[in-house]
This record gives sequence, structure tokens and C-alpha cells, in this order.
Amino acid sequence: MSRDVLEPALLERDPDDRIRILDADGTVLAPELEPDLEPETLRSMYRDMRFARRFDERMISLQRQGRLGTYSSLAGQEGAQIGSTYALADDDMLSFQYREHGALAARGLPWEYLLYWMGHEAGNAALADIDVFPLNISIAGHLPHAVGWAWAAKLNGDDRVGVVHFGDGSTSEGDFHEAMNFAGVFDTPNVFVCNNNQWAISVPRERQTASATIAQKARAYGFAGVQVDGMDPLATYVVTAAAR
Repeated sequence: MSRDVLEPALLERDPDDRIRILDADGTVLAPELEPDLEPETLRSMYRDMRFARRFDERMISLQRQGRLGTYSSLAGQEGAQIGSTYALADDDMLSFQYREHGALAARGLPWEYLLYWMGHEAGNAALADIDVFPLNISIAGHLPHAVGWAWAAKLNGDDRVGVVHFGDGSTSEGDFHEAMNFAGVFDTPNVFVCNNNQWAISVPRERQTASATIAQKARAYGFAGVQVDGMDPLATYVVTAAAR
């Protein structure tokens, strides 16, 4: 099947149908979905995933020593963050919550970013050089900003896309509804990436939403929503590429 036919079909999948290409052992389960990536690109993705995990471990160690402020771990979310970011154009705008350090690693994490976790705002300012919005702490507060940026890009005739990462807890916030509704009504060039780790800080998923899936929420706003195995970087890559 050609890529031109395959990509729209990916976005038409039922939200209950989780997309997977690799199993836990790395065996290809869906060769028809496997992206045609150069071996060096695949190695680069793996290096970034390993770097993100090591970065995470080191940051947690420093935080436990009292040398950093509050830090949120990305462990287990490397595949979703790295895979989705590799599918973007270099100048697409990235907006993130506070766990997506892997996405930053794929963009070329500037060392100045570390200053933020030591209480210096220069760490946030450094992200502008890699087309990333400042880190956002308030849950879902960055979604309207990402949609506003994308709308401005559309009005200016810019072909860049605004990609926004958030957690499942964000989907219970008013900012999520406002951003998604605006994106649907004005057809903004956004890709929404929900990293669903089943917990909104200390609240389990079943206590904060009655939806069968997070992905199906997108349908209510008038655009496609698909469920992807977040541990599978190739699956997140192809779905993000299709959405973009």
C-alpha cells in the first residue's frame, strides 16, 4: 500500500484500535505500517531515547540531592516523545507540559535548559532557539497558546505546524476543551499528543474521565483521534507524520 493511501487510513482508525508496529521485543507486528527510515535515522532515534532515559535518571538523582527543584520523570514515555518529534519538520513549533524532556532531546537539548531546574528563567529562554515554547507547569495551560500560535501561522500563510504534548490529566481541564474546540472550529494546523500514563498526578484515569479512550475525545471536536502504543517509537512516528 502506498504511503499516500496509508496515511489517511491511519487517522481513520477507530479510537479503540491501538496502533502498534513493534512488540516489546522489537519484533515487527505490522510491516505494512513500518516507516521507510534510513538505518542511521533509526540509530539516532535509539540514541535519543537512551539519552533521554539517562538524562532522566541523572536529573532525579540531582533532585533527590537537593540540587534541583521539583522534577517530573519521563520514564516509559521516551518512545512517544522521540518518535513523534522525529516526524516533525525542524521548524515546527513544539509546546510541552513538564515531562517531555525526550522531545527536547530530539530537538537538540540546549545545556542552558538545565538552568530552569535550578531556578533560573534563562533555561526557558534558551528553548526559543530550537522552536520550543517555554516549559509549562500549569496543567493544560499551554494548549490555548499552542493553538493560538498555529492559528497565527495559518493566517500568515506559514506551513509550519504547532505540536503540543500533554498528559491525560490535562483532558479534564477547561483549557483543554477551549483549545480543542478552537482548533476544530478554525481548523488550525495542530497535532495534539496526549501522553496517557493512566495517572493525573495522584488521580487514576478512571476517576477523572468516563470516556472509553482519550483518543475518542478528538472526534467530538471535529478531527481525527487515534490511539497509539506510546512505547513504540515507530508507531508514534507514522501517526504523527500522518497527522502532520
